[in-house]
Amino acid sequence: MDQQLFEVIGWGWINVALITFCILFFFKVVAPFGRHTRSDWGPVISNTWGWFFMEIISPITLWTSFITSGGLEASWVAKVGITFWTVHYINRTFIFPFRMSNKKKKMPLVIVGSAMFFNSINGTLNGYFLGGEWFYFSLPLFVIGVVLFGGGMYINIMSDNILLNLRKPGETHYVVPKGFLFNRLSSPNLFGEIVEWTGFFLMVPSVASLSFLVWTLANLIPRARDHHEWYLKTFKDYPTHRKVLIPEIW
Repeated sequence: MDQQLFEVIGWGWINVALITFCILFFFKVVAPFGRHTRSDWGPVISNTWGWFFMEIISPITLWTSFITSGGLEASWVAKVGITFWTVHYINRTFIFPFRMSNKKKKMPLVIVGSAMFFNSINGTLNGYFLGGEWFYFSLPLFVIGVVLFGGGMYINIMSDNILLNLRKPGETHYVVPKGFLFNRLSSPNLFGEIVEWTGFFLMVPSVASLSFLVWTLANLIPRARDHHEWYLKTFKDYPTHRKVLIPEIW
């Protein structure tokens, strides 16, 4: 396939993301996993393995499309980009899910399937754009992007560590997280992920990296709002000064 066709697919995928955001944000459709788990969304799978399967598809499709589009001969910029992406998904696939303390929690298969579909398209698009070097390169933007990606990943992992250590193995009750950016935000882990993919877009600007950033915003902004409202409903003493997602703003 050529670049023009992938450009069309990428912009179409961005439009789907915008529609999805409107549905999730304005109609308050809450994805039933994590603290929002429900039993009326059909068959379920272990939360740990659900996370594993829906995340591993991203690096698989990314590397497949990267190699088939000539990525092994690509520039160092493309190789740095795919390395950063891969490092993120090594954590999300092989480390984060298996650190969850509540091994009995379940996730609807429909969520796993939809996430796999979403990740496969994003992985494929970005792999082709990186391998074919269909992106714009600017050294200042690249440097800023690297800093943002690294800083965002640090925020994401540090926040996840706090969440993962709230309960002892076998415990299922929820606790208000404290420390680090949780003193200011309800979902600093989601904030960190948004910063990461903003950085990735600046490193290798293209319709593919833009589409992934837009999808990240479309999914995580409503999710953060839902988390914040859940905290306020669940804990009467929840700190009301905490913002939803963006420090000092929202």
